[in-house]
Amino acid sequence: MKQPSLHTCPSASCTTSNAHPPSTQVELPQGRVRIWMIVIMLASTLNASFMQSLMNVALDQVATDYAVSLSQANWVVLGYAIVTGAVITTVASLIARFGIRRVMVASYVSAVVGSLLGFLAWNFPVMIVARLIQAITTGLTFPLVNVALLRLSPQNRAGVLLSINSGIIGIGLAVAPLITGLIITYFGLHALFLLPTITSAVLLICGCITLRDLTPRFAKRIDALSVVLSSIALATFMYGLNDVTRDPLPSSALMVFALIMTALFILRQRHLKDPLLDLRPFKTRAFALGETLVVISYMGSVYVSLLAPLYLEGSVSATPFAAGCMLALPILCYGVFCFMSGKVLAKHGVWPLVPLGFVVMICGFVATYFAAEAQLVSMFLVCIALTCAAYGMMYPSIKSVDLEVIPHTEASSGSAIHSTLVQIAGSISSALFVGIMSSDVATARASGATKAAAYAFGFSHTLIIAMGILVIGLVISLFYVRAVKAASRAQVATSPTANSTERSEVGASPSKNRE
Repeated sequence: MKQPSLHTCPSASCTTSNAHPPSTQVELPQGRVRIWMIVIMLASTLNASFMQSLMNVALDQVATDYAVSLSQANWVVLGYAIVTGAVITTVASLIARFGIRRVMVASYVSAVVGSLLGFLAWNFPVMIVARLIQAITTGLTFPLVNVALLRLSPQNRAGVLLSINSGIIGIGLAVAPLITGLIITYFGLHALFLLPTITSAVLLICGCITLRDLTPRFAKRIDALSVVLSSIALATFMYGLNDVTRDPLPSSALMVFALIMTALFILRQRHLKDPLLDLRPFKTRAFALGETLVVISYMGSVYVSLLAPLYLEGSVSATPFAAGCMLALPILCYGVFCFMSGKVLAKHGVWPLVPLGFVVMICGFVATYFAAEAQLVSMFLVCIALTCAAYGMMYPSIKSVDLEVIPHTEASSGSAIHSTLVQIAGSISSALFVGIMSSDVATARASGATKAAAYAFGFSHTLIIAMGILVIGLVISLFYVRAVKAASRAQVATSPTANSTERSEVGASPSKNRE
């Protein structure tokens, strides 16, 4: 027999986390309106995911068109992640103050404005500004969609719907390199921004017609100092990490300063009556360990999405379109396995799904290392596909469990924390891997190496670092499984409807318990 759900959430206030909970409830949409809202939310996720990965195969072209270094070109990715992370910390407060409908409409407007500016960008600083405006959309969309889907999901199907959402993100990651590579190769860099301009405009129109508020609105204060502290911490840490291989001393000083700003941010959240980012979900051990695994696994995923195109373009002289075509199928494996992960999680729980996922990712990276060294492109792509499949099976499962082991009163804060950590992981991995590879390429070229040899050396060097990070994740995953089992046992013991015949195997995931 199955266990009962970890939590029941009959009231609308379950999705808000605040110091002054509202007294009114919101009637959730039903029938076609609910279905259309789910469709629009998933489409918004796809649009935001596409914009986020818009530049993944374009870094070499950006460096060429604007006559900047690869490290400088990386700021179209790095700056995007920094702004996204800063915006995400405000989402829980924005939802409470303005409601889901207004926040989503604002995200569509920023997407249209940023995309239009990118299309018109006449120099590199303007291109950076365009990407920063686009980033507001992703920062608002990802955590908001998680909250909306939790509220809109049919009874006992939240885990499956969240897995579908992760799969949609995977499709965006898979489609983006193919489409952007095609556009760059045949129409140029600026034409990249036309597609998100059109899709965002369509979503803006549909959203204004269809979207409804799903949580009560109330005047929740947004702490400006907290926003400043988080933004400074992210920006200075990423700037230092991006340049640490070229200027170690000043870059290290910047990172230390960023850590101090982060500590001040955390202390301020703990003392605020109405914090910008409620950190209470970290008191749940399974959530804290799970989000650590999210950061580690996402860093491995970003390595694939950023460094694999650079390797193909630099080492085997592939055009952006060819690189996008070659990577589309491997990255699509991530999306396919995301769709499967919900059912596997419901049947087996987090053991052995999560530890096995890390083992397969590590093995895939080891095989990728040797394939890249020998420039065996077909084997290289098979290894990348294996890594993406393992990540797709594991990541949405961790995400689903993490958002269900915490009380529903902390759901929006948990979602904001999750999305913030994902962006921080993306920023760190982008700055670390691209920064090191850029330094390796410059050093190798200065010593007389060909471009292909320099890119191959930089790729292999950074791949070793990525493998080391994943090994740490494997060790932590063993403790994570135990924490989830403990949470499951505790919930069954305290559930008023639980009895000895209703308990499933120890350690079953919350998603499994909900069915």
